Amino acid sequence: MCHTFNASLNTTDLIDWLEIVINRTQGDHHSSYFPLSFIPAIRLNQSGERELVSLQWGLLPFWWKPNARQKSAKAFQRMTFNARSETIHEKPTYREAFKKRRCVIPASNFYEGGQLFRRTDAEFLCLAGLWEQWKSPDGEETIESCTIVTTEANSLVEIYHPKKRMPVILEDQDAITRWLSPDLVERESLENLMQPFPADRMSHERAPEK
Repeated sequence: MCHTFNASLNTTDLIDWLEIVINRTQGDHHSSYFPLSFIPAIRLNQSGERELVSLQWGLLPFWWKPNARQKSAKAFQRMTFNARSETIHEKPTYREAFKKRRCVIPASNFYEGGQLFRRTDAEFLCLAGLWEQWKSPDGEETIESCTIVTTEANSLVEIYHPKKRMPVILEDQDAITRWLSPDLVERESLENLMQPFPADRMSHERAPEK
C-alpha cells in the first residue's frame, strides 16, 4: 500500500509541465501527505481542460451511506486510500470512478518500509488515481475525494513492502493523457499503464527520523 508520500512542488513548474489550465489550489505544495489529508490532484473538468484541485485522500463513492460498520465517511475512507489495479474495473467502490473519474496525483517521492522512493529520470512522480464526488442527502455537504491506484511492486520496492505493492506511476506525457482520457473506459485500453515502474529508473534512501 501507498500510505505516505511527499510533495515538494513548485506550482508554476507543475502547471507548465502537466499543461494545467485551471489552478483551484493556493500556493506551492510542500508537505507530507497521509490518508484523509487533502492532496493535490489533476483531473479534467467538464470542458475537458486539466485543472489542479485538492482532494481528500480516501475515496468516498457517490452512493455511500452510513451503516453499522461505517457510521462515518472517514471510517469508510480509511479503507479506500489505495485501489488495487487488478480489480478497480469490477469493485463497486471503484468501477464507476475508473471509467469516468480518473486523476493524476503529483509527488516528489513515496514512502515504504522506512525508505523514500523516487524517479531518477524525472523531477515528479505522477501517480495514477481515481476521484469521486459525494453529496449528503440534504445537499449541504460535498466531499471530493480520491484514491491512489497500486500494482505489483518492482524488484526495488518489493524488498521493503511486505505485500509487494507500489503505486502506479505514469511514465510520460502520453501515459498521463491516456489515463485522463474520457474516451478510454475499458480496462484493456489502460492495462499497459498499470504495470510496475522499472526498478532501474528509481532510487531510494532511508527516510529521515521524525
